[in-house]
Amino acid sequence: MTTWTFRGLVAALGLTTLTACEAGQGLNLGPGLNQQAGRKATLPLSRANMTAGVILVAPNGFCIDRVSLEPRFAVMARCDTLGVKGVSGSAPRGLVTVSLTQAKPGPLPTAQQMAAASALENVDDVETSVGLVTFRAQGRLPVGGYAPTQWRGAARIGGQIAGIAVYGPENGEIISSTGRGILRQMVNLSVEATPKPIKRAAVPN
Repeated sequence: MTTWTFRGLVAALGLTTLTACEAGQGLNLGPGLNQQAGRKATLPLSRANMTAGVILVAPNGFCIDRVSLEPRFAVMARCDTLGVKGVSGSAPRGLVTVSLTQAKPGPLPTAQQMAAASALENVDDVETSVGLVTFRAQGRLPVGGYAPTQWRGAARIGGQIAGIAVYGPENGEIISSTGRGILRQMVNLSVEATPKPIKRAAVPN
């Protein structure tokens, strides 16, 4: 899975001055156009085309940070923190990260397996359903001022397994049960938007 990078962290915090400069490097479009091109290149997205045909859809009030975006990794935050005003509504402050890996036959990883792989502790509130495992745990802080308590999950989206993390500030709404609802919504919207994998019939010998 892709690891957290400084580039993604800067973008998730909404430091648009740095990200716009990075996106506009090397372009010479004439007076006034470089700045416009930089802004367009860093505008957040409501959905993104990922690897293997997966379409990742942000939950309500959240946007996908274009600067963090890679074929198998994305960061989502409240749209207003990424520079898009008027669409965040009542969405809580927080970050959602998604990493994609090729799905293998068999069940999804368990909460305990995911916690061990990410050095998480105090696993509780585990829920397992068809195509989705969610739980709450404590682990390292992705951003200063955020709580160690976080929601984690694994879901089947198309032919990929999505590893999902939801982070928020101390005593923030997103680390309550609201965070699991945001995670589920993102998964449901993405599963619905992603074309189903084509099952190829076995060719007889």
